Amino acid sequence: MKRRNFLDKEVIDQMLEDTSRTIDSIKQDIEKTIVDYTFVPGKDIIETDDSIIVHVDLPGIKKENIDLTLTETKLRVKAKLEEEDIERSYISPHDRKAGFVRRTVRFPKKVIPDEAEAKYENGVLSVDVPKLETKDSFTVDIK
Repeated sequence: MKRRNFLDKEVIDQMLEDTSRTIDSIKQDIEKTIVDYTFVPGKDIIETDDSIIVHVDLPGIKKENIDLTLTETKLRVKAKLEEEDIERSYISPHDRKAGFVRRTVRFPKKVIPDEAEAKYENGVLSVDVPKLETKDSFTVDIK
């Protein structure tokens, strides 16, 4: 029986492969932990004469996983991005994100929250809220 030398190329290659596999496994565990995160989606605010329109990017999120609340001064979006269960074999690590989305948007002017209209299309949540009509200044007669 041939005795293997510690410096034998096959032994070293096997050790490197085992070490690499262990590091990859640890890396995947760490990435999985980091991926379960909260991220802040992009947004646009458009002010028209009558309303304020907010667009929030929520790609990959199902409509039923979006929670939208409004007050006179702000809009708050919370959503859950679910991880897809894959029951077949795959080679690459799971790179898709799972976690929660949160975004609070302050309106530039007060709005009427109970008259808001929202729609979700192509990964973008659009919320149209009428402005609360207030005069910026008043004329007062002096007696």
